[in-house]
Amino acid sequence: MDPFERFLRRPLDEVLVGQGLIPRERADELVESAKESFEPFGTAVLDSGVLTAWDLAKTVATHYQMPVQPLAGYRFEKELFQGLRPEMLHRHQVVPLGVFGRTRTFAVLEPPSRELLDELTAACGTNLYFFVAEGPEIRRVLRDTVKVVDSTNDTGWQKLFDSAEQEVVKGLVTKKR
Repeated sequence: MDPFERFLRRPLDEVLVGQGLIPRERADELVESAKESFEPFGTAVLDSGVLTAWDLAKTVATHYQMPVQPLAGYRFEKELFQGLRPEMLHRHQVVPLGVFGRTRTFAVLEPPSRELLDELTAACGTNLYFFVAEGPEIRRVLRDTVKVVDSTNDTGWQKLFDSAEQEVVKGLVTKKR
């Protein structure tokens, strides 16, 4: 039996519709918006203002049997982020919280998807435990702690290639003589 089955049994959009928190048409729009933006459905829900961060966290905690972990004032050890791809953490809105024996714990905005579970088990093993946290707090932690290289604004990598190209050109000119 898959220990993460409860997260995958019913998608969050179905839960929110079933609870009467959003109409099906609006949920479909938000699902589509999340896919187009390559962001979690929960992020689209929060950005739309359909639910507050606390209401979303309460719903996820109740339906998926996940404890809530407030992140305000939480101290994050840099070592927890090692071995985890920054773009994966940002894309899935997930924050590593701690290591207890062989179990790694994470705070998530919404129940982990199969894709996230696969990525985390590949990086950390199968002993994973999830807490739900409020979206704005997850974003704050990721913004403050996990840097993603922005190749359009960070041009330092270009200097490396430019200097390498100059060395190659020098070598070619030297060989022609």
